Amino acid sequence: MFEKILKNINLIKDNKEIILDAWIGYKAVQNALKKNDFDIYFYRENFASKVFDYAIGVVESKNKLGECPVIGVMLMLFKKKNIPLSDVFIICVHLKNALLCFANDNTKLDNELISQISELMDFNFEGVIDEYIALYYHDQYINRPNSSNKVEMPTNLKVNKNSSSAIEYLSEIDVENEFIEELDELEYNTLNTLDAKKFITQKAIQDSSKLFARYAKILNRMYDFEELSYTLTILSDLLSKSERSQMNDEMQGYIQTYLKAIINDLRSWRMSIFITKDAQDVHYLDKTLLSSISQLQMTLMPSDDNLEDEIEFF
Repeated sequence: MFEKILKNINLIKDNKEIILDAWIGYKAVQNALKKNDFDIYFYRENFASKVFDYAIGVVESKNKLGECPVIGVMLMLFKKKNIPLSDVFIICVHLKNALLCFANDNTKLDNELISQISELMDFNFEGVIDEYIALYYHDQYINRPNSSNKVEMPTNLKVNKNSSSAIEYLSEIDVENEFIEELDELEYNTLNTLDAKKFITQKAIQDSSKLFARYAKILNRMYDFEELSYTLTILSDLLSKSERSQMNDEMQGYIQTYLKAIINDLRSWRMSIFITKDAQDVHYLDKTLLSSISQLQMTLMPSDDNLEDEIEFF
């Protein structure tokens, strides 16, 4: 099916970093990621690299076309950030452009190779677009005021909707800077542990649990963050009971990526409130974190409905 690509597969694999640099280096891709507050390095290492590897596996008949597991995680994070479909298209289509340009630069490009690269990429893009539309517009539909499909869930935990800016909030409290600095070190060490191996380790799971527990304890000392503290406590407890040995490779990759995304979200939140102080709403993270916790619980303990019953999204 992809015979011409397969003939050049070693050249493509050997130049993976060059192709990824070209893909992420496109100005349109960088603009799409930046304007949606999606860290470029995080995207390159956790999504672009793995999508590339999966595509290579498809060509080598090791993977099935259109079933890349990391794309599902990527699209859920895109949806959480409300990234427009047009930007999703821009980000994805430039992998094809990078591959075509690489082949052309190495005098390998002909009509047959163009056709096969286009078929490989376009089939995947079609699935990405369809899945994103299903995720994005399904949520928009069920949340319309007149929708009969809207789900009502009883809750003891609600996202606080009383917004205040970082400057307004900090003018009303005394912040213990040593705690904020401690979180910075914990974030850094935990991310390093998560990045140390291809698949998640038990140490990385436990380090993440400890980080979230510490976050919860510190936030509990500040007024108006009880909800956020509680959700982090739930997440910490969930991870402390999780065993790597019970996870397959796909689940490990999913959890590893999701944990890094949550930690990066927390770091960005901490910086925008306590360091740069430019957050317009100190509660902007609450809904995103609740969604992430719910997704992780469904992955780690799919038969347990307790958390979903307790949480209502606003």
